Formats: sequence, C-alpha cells, structure tokens
Amino acid sequence: MTPYPYCICTSFSEKALSSLLEAGGRGKYRDDHPWIVAKMLWDQAREAGQQLPVLFAVGQPGTFSHWAFIERLTVVELHRATWETECGFSALAPVNPIWTTLDSVFLKPSDEQLSRERLEGIRQHRYALTSAELHPYAICETPAFILNEARSNEHEG
Repeated sequence: MTPYPYCICTSFSEKALSSLLEAGGRGKYRDDHPWIVAKMLWDQAREAGQQLPVLFAVGQPGTFSHWAFIERLTVVELHRATWETECGFSALAPVNPIWTTLDSVFLKPSDEQLSRERLEGIRQHRYALTSAELHPYAICETPAFILNEARSNEHEG
C-alpha cells in the first residue's frame, strides 16, 4: 500500500517512546482530545487504498524520532464533552535524520490553496510545522522519505 499524501504529526514523552520500543515498537496512542478530522483523513486514506502515516516527536521543543502507519483510529465521546481517541499503529520506524526537525515537515495547505495551485498555476507556498501546532496533532504533507521508502519497497517486492 502507498502512503497517503498527508500525515498526522503529534508528540509523546520519551518515557512512552522507551516503553513502546521495549515492547517491540508497536502499540497505541491515547488522547483525551477528539481527533475527529484525523479520523476523517484516515477514512479517506483507506477509501483510496492508502495508508495514513503518523510521525511522533519527543522532547522540547520537539524533534521527530519515529513514524508508523495508523492501523486503527477510534474517537469516542465517553459522556458530554469528554472524549477519548485511540490511535493504533504499525511497528515504529526511525525517522530519517534529515527530517527530525519539526520545520522539515510542512502543514497541509487548505483545499482552496491546493485548487489555486492546480487551476491557476500560482506558486506553491508552504508553512513549516512548529511546536505550537503539534499538540494535540497537526495535519501535514507526508515527508518525502516516507513516500520514497514506499516506492523503493514497491520496486523490491
């Protein structure tokens, strides 16, 4: 399967990362914020026969350390105004060293911006991710190293 053109970026603690790596690098991430739009994006990726990547940042101000593909994403309202999101993901893979800084990844442009680029031929303009957008999650363009890794895996298989 090919990666979706957009991905989810979020952060978690170094302790959580260590625990996941000790357990084989596969697991789930929980948040009390409803990831409603992320769920819609994941559904769109699955409908297109693609996988939605998730990149995890650790530390302050935050650097990307690992990434995976989202295998399950559930958003549940437990009771009025109380939510739980659970994101299950494939085995963690290390992020390519040149992509570890937050500003190496770009926020997803609006649909209007993408239409203008395509239809009007205007110059592409992207905004780099900052730590302010990282929590609870940011929707970004999938980094080239994930897209290239998928292409090279297709040629090997």
